[in-house]
Amino acid sequence: MVLNMYLKNSYNDYFNLIFKEVIHGGYLTALGAPALILTTSIITHSHINLPLLIISYLIPLIVYSYDYMSDLDKDVESNSARYSHLQKKKKYYPLIMIFYCLLLVSLLVIFSNYKLILFIVLITLGGLLYATVLKGLTKRIPIFKNIYTVLTWSLGGTLFVPLQFSLTLSLPFIVVFVFINMKGMINAIFFDLKDSLTDSKEGLKTLPVILGKKNAIKLLHFLNFAAFVPLVIAVYLKIIPLLTLSLIIFFFYSFYYLYMAQKSINDEIWVRLGSIADFEFIFWPLILILSVIVFNTHVTFLNLIINFWY
Repeated sequence: MVLNMYLKNSYNDYFNLIFKEVIHGGYLTALGAPALILTTSIITHSHINLPLLIISYLIPLIVYSYDYMSDLDKDVESNSARYSHLQKKKKYYPLIMIFYCLLLVSLLVIFSNYKLILFIVLITLGGLLYATVLKGLTKRIPIFKNIYTVLTWSLGGTLFVPLQFSLTLSLPFIVVFVFINMKGMINAIFFDLKDSLTDSKEGLKTLPVILGKKNAIKLLHFLNFAAFVPLVIAVYLKIIPLLTLSLIIFFFYSFYYLYMAQKSINDEIWVRLGSIADFEFIFWPLILILSVIVFNTHVTFLNLIINFWY
């Protein structure tokens, strides 16, 4: 009996450790990059493979890991749970980063081409450059942080596929880029809402600092609506497939966490809303894949009826 209780407690401790590592180690957030690439691939009817998805996952994982460790002291106030967890693994951090980088380089050499490698080197260096040098520009240039980081995400999510498979940067890719950029801006500014007081003390010119929390959320609601306008127009003009409209469900998804942000009163609520906001991008390809299945099933059913009668 005592042994069973000990084993149960050991399993619980081990599970909690893994759970905290997944949440605070950047693993979930980094899933957004392959999710964006999958979304681009589905909407543009482009090819994709597993090595490319793993490569796209490792890049933000490296950048987030570096950024989290660089801002560890700041997390004492803004994210105490992450601070406590990362502080325990701080001594292993150099080894972890070396492993990530070696794995990324190996995959690039084996599975990629020089165009994609050059692009990845540039955006990775750009991410590290921001974390070390350019972040201070947010004190002088309004919403610089948001524009810079979202542009990196949007370019990565859109260009990985055409660069890897030597495709022309056609209009469907541009439509997807605009959509990702606008939705990404909502996500980036949303996370500034929680840190508005800290950012204000540091002199950072984020949108919530400039407009205030209430007005910033109103603007995010407008951007949430505007983001879907290019998709609807592109579907109407038959630039992208009809199933893309299934993404409209995420208008309501974003509306929910923005609405709840107006009522947030403590860090626990913000942590939950932050997870909801980050998960949105991960759900995009899942909804699109489900739409493909439903659409194909519907078409097959109609074909059966037509063939039966004619």
